[in-house]
Amino acid sequence: MSVVKRSLVAAVAAVLVLAGSRGESAAAAPAFCAATPVAVAHRGGTERAVENTVGAFTAAGDAGVDIWELDVRFDSRGTPVVLHDSTVDRVSPRSGPIDGLDAGGGIPTDDGQRIATLREVYELAGRYRAEVLTELKVVPTAEQWATVAGQIDATIGRGAVTLMSFDRTVVAEAADRIPGTRRALIHALGYLSPEQIRQYGDVFNKQHTAISQSRAEEWHAAGIHLLAWTVDQEADWERLAAWPIDGFVTNRPIEYERWSAARCGTG
Repeated sequence: MSVVKRSLVAAVAAVLVLAGSRGESAAAAPAFCAATPVAVAHRGGTERAVENTVGAFTAAGDAGVDIWELDVRFDSRGTPVVLHDSTVDRVSPRSGPIDGLDAGGGIPTDDGQRIATLREVYELAGRYRAEVLTELKVVPTAEQWATVAGQIDATIGRGAVTLMSFDRTVVAEAADRIPGTRRALIHALGYLSPEQIRQYGDVFNKQHTAISQSRAEEWHAAGIHLLAWTVDQEADWERLAAWPIDGFVTNRPIEYERWSAARCGTG
């Protein structure tokens, strides 16, 4: 379920919950549960495979998690690869900066896979009909922007991609470089008004410790689709699920799906 669809479900659920409190609907509880924030697989199903690998995203897809988050950098040939850090050291037996390595030869990961190209993950997402929140970790060159656009068009299509960054210039440039995709600003501490957020799109990916109920309600009322990162603890799932948050970006997407189903009696 996309973050946009989830917002629509939440709106309907709120009406049904209100009706139920008046004795008008027995469907209130299931409707409330339908509005539970969706799981966003942070770098894939990392409970089962090294982050940002084909195996990690396959694990997420097999578990029914159809919104994925990944990180993009570029290798020495300008090929978009799915990697969080500027070096491969943390996830590979090899070492060195990715922009000095050629991923075409296959850079191994610690679990026997290889560092994935963006195209590989987009093709996999197409098979699972997944949406992909694509975080650009660097400022792309014009050629790199064109490469990413071409790979989106050749695989899952622009409607299935949200381009994100902490860098506001990158998010702003995405609107011109790859129109038809959604955009999201990633933000850590502090506050931004709905008007400030809307300069960069209508999806706001916010550090969960900096979200209050009043802020969530303000952004929701303004039509902002709110994601919370990185939400990994059950106590936080329980607390934040009662607020108008559209999705939890989590390192435990498979477990969160189980928790969410059990919470609503559907597991």
